[in-house]
Amino acid sequence: MLHISFFALLSLVTVSLTAVAFFTSRSMLEEEIGRNLTRDAAMLMAQVDMLMFERMQNIHSWSQMDIMQEARVRDVDKRLSQFLTDVVIGYKGMYSKLFFVNIDQRIIAASSPELIGIVHYATANWVRAEVPNGDVFIEDLQLLSPYNDASLVIRAPVQDNYSSQYMGQFYGLFDMRQLFRLLDEASRSDSGERYIVLLDAEGRAIAASGNLRKPEFLLKTTFSNWKADKDQAFFIHSGEPVIASSVLVGRASSPNYLGYVQMGWSLLVFQSTHTAYAPIYKLLEIFIGIIFFTMLLAFWLSQWISGRIASPLLGLTKWVRGVRYFEKQTPPKLEGTLEIRELEKAFATMLQQLERSREQVIQASKLAVIGEMAAIMAHEVRTPLGILSTSVQMLQREPALSAEGHEMTRFILDESSRLKRLVTTMLECSRPRKPQMLFHNVHDIVLHTLELLARQANAKHLCIERQLQAKTPVIVCDAELLTQVFLNLLHNAIQLVANEGRVCIRSTSCNQHLSIEIADNGPGIAVADYHNIFEPFFTKREGGVGLGLTVTKQIMLAHQGNIFIKQSEWGGACFVLDLPLTQE
Repeated sequence: MLHISFFALLSLVTVSLTAVAFFTSRSMLEEEIGRNLTRDAAMLMAQVDMLMFERMQNIHSWSQMDIMQEARVRDVDKRLSQFLTDVVIGYKGMYSKLFFVNIDQRIIAASSPELIGIVHYATANWVRAEVPNGDVFIEDLQLLSPYNDASLVIRAPVQDNYSSQYMGQFYGLFDMRQLFRLLDEASRSDSGERYIVLLDAEGRAIAASGNLRKPEFLLKTTFSNWKADKDQAFFIHSGEPVIASSVLVGRASSPNYLGYVQMGWSLLVFQSTHTAYAPIYKLLEIFIGIIFFTMLLAFWLSQWISGRIASPLLGLTKWVRGVRYFEKQTPPKLEGTLEIRELEKAFATMLQQLERSREQVIQASKLAVIGEMAAIMAHEVRTPLGILSTSVQMLQREPALSAEGHEMTRFILDESSRLKRLVTTMLECSRPRKPQMLFHNVHDIVLHTLELLARQANAKHLCIERQLQAKTPVIVCDAELLTQVFLNLLHNAIQLVANEGRVCIRSTSCNQHLSIEIADNGPGIAVADYHNIFEPFFTKREGGVGLGLTVTKQIMLAHQGNIFIKQSEWGGACFVLDLPLTQE
């Protein structure tokens, strides 16, 4: 039941979230693309209006110029024709032809000489547009495939300045390729191919982008019924007969540029929904792949989770039955639920406490042995050693003592002193005194220790670096015991480092702890000996007792701290002391 329930729940959630994400994303993408289409249609319509206004304003302005009066004398000196030729050249393809037709419908001046003398009859007025200080007329548009010579005929009446009568019509043939080029550039988009069509007031397609510039669309009312409902920024249309799929359509009407041009034109920008939704369909494919993968994962997880609930408990039970106190135990690694992991942590904590108790028992037994030996040596050895030392000192005062005798007495005194130190160290190790915890500056303790050892360090010309950078060196500690710790460690370093060697003591503080490192460039300690270095009587130094580091370890534990060893940056030994700032 757990397996089935988990698989069904995960599958239901995954499919539901995927469906919601897909339809929400598609709706948002549709809204965004639709608004972009409408915005682009409005911007493009404004460009078309501006382009047409400038052309009609040109024709009207030129028709009012004084040079047009040359038509009264039939442009005998060709001044008007030269002016029209210069204008066509200056506007660089904007106009294909400019010419003047008199009241007899004959061309008497033109930018192309071959037109002069030809009879030209005006066709029906298609558009009458108001421009500043007059009207301009656009004749009915004629478009023939392949539309390389398509022109929009714009004319303006020319008045005789001397008789107040109209003496003819001034014509300008606007090259429609300029308009086609504008629509072609707008049809290219990063989001895919777009279709653009310009409609007149009757709904006829008078211009279009290259993908719609075909006889079956131009000058037809195919798109006249492509309109949005009220308060809609864009709409969706079937797309026929352009393409088989539905399309997103943005529509904009002419805003009557500067309040003059009133042609009633409108513009459509539309895009296939298949193209528009391509990113979201690609996302859907990814979602389907994720669903399939999730189903497989859900099936595997449901089996895995249902199985791992019982198997860890069985494994833990088996392990508990095999626990033996006298053996070092390693708790099993349980990869189960939170409760099982908490149970495993509890068992691990219990084992750690048992192991710590075992180590304490072993340590206590070792110290008990040391204590017994110290008691015996203190009772049986100290008194004879004292008598022996006194006798030797008296013997050294004998004037008849030879040089060899003096050397032998010196050996006896040195060995007696070593035995006394051994007894004292063993007594300190077996019966450490209780620490007197007060606030002390550890840096001051370190500097005091260095002063005590300065004579020995100078004798070997050692370089002792002090990098005491801890921000909070004041801690709760026993200054006398810490002095003993630093004396043990620094004295060992000074003895082991060669002449002109290097010793560094540095301090840092963080997270309520003070860390002190004592490093040297001596011979170092083998990694295999790291585990035993603090054990009683463990030493590899000639003449060493092997109790100094044991005492040091005891003092650190009494301060709720710790000590461990690592290799220094120079290849020697580095002892790291970790002390809490306060004592609980």
